[in-house]
Amino acid sequence: MPEEGKADRQTPADRRRRQRSAVLVFGFFLGVVLAALATTVLTVNNGRNYKRLVRQFALEQYLFPALPAPSLRIDRHRSLPPAEHYPPWLLKAGLERMAVFEKTEALSADERCDLLRDDRGTAPTFTRSGDDWECLFFEEFGNAPEPAAMFIQVRGTDPDMVTSFRIKVSLTDLTMELAVLSEAIRATERFGLPMTPETRSYLIEKLAGRTEFSSIVENYRMTFSREITDARRYNLLILPRRQTAGCGERPSPPPDRWTAPIYRMPVGCLALRSMPQPQSAS
Repeated sequence: MPEEGKADRQTPADRRRRQRSAVLVFGFFLGVVLAALATTVLTVNNGRNYKRLVRQFALEQYLFPALPAPSLRIDRHRSLPPAEHYPPWLLKAGLERMAVFEKTEALSADERCDLLRDDRGTAPTFTRSGDDWECLFFEEFGNAPEPAAMFIQVRGTDPDMVTSFRIKVSLTDLTMELAVLSEAIRATERFGLPMTPETRSYLIEKLAGRTEFSSIVENYRMTFSREITDARRYNLLILPRRQTAGCGERPSPPPDRWTAPIYRMPVGCLALRSMPQPQSAS
């Protein structure tokens, strides 16, 4: 038998090897097609199916990239919660007490401005422009090259409605610090801003300790802060809060009610009664 005839004849072992090779090639192409199909299914819609599959097997820690560190930035000042705005005595649960308000004298704006005159005779300056008026007062303390000082600016409208009361103290002479703060406290009393004894005690405590604060106290919004450019100078700003409703009336919402915080507090209106006259003995 010629050698060429022997070479064309395949044994069963040769046929099995050829079949395995065909199966391997088919399996390889099938795996490539299935992998491409799975990749397409998992990556569509920004990888929604992939994320769902990872969460299903709880593998987020291993297969998800680490979250970036949060970016820290200084945002604008936001209002503090009510517990930080109001003094503690005003937030006591079930608060029921007799409130004693200071009665102010019926004085005109210029007469009230003149009350800021100190013991040394330093007089304030009162100016009027239409319905608006302004009261300015300046006083220095001590004989230092840069003496401590107190500046008061009061603005209002006719007849004697105060819209803002500002005191600026310069504690450039530490030996005069107590005198300046004491005079600032007396100035609020001399001008006659109507306050309850609790509110005035709260204000005196903060000023005496040079404690910065921003509070809503009864019918005032008060802020006492240090100047950014000079740590020796402080500003006290008292803004009266206008009464918008009487006893038994519902207050109207402010125009910016969607952005302004509103703190609801029950307020009772008491009718004033005259003291009974003592009966004369017969």
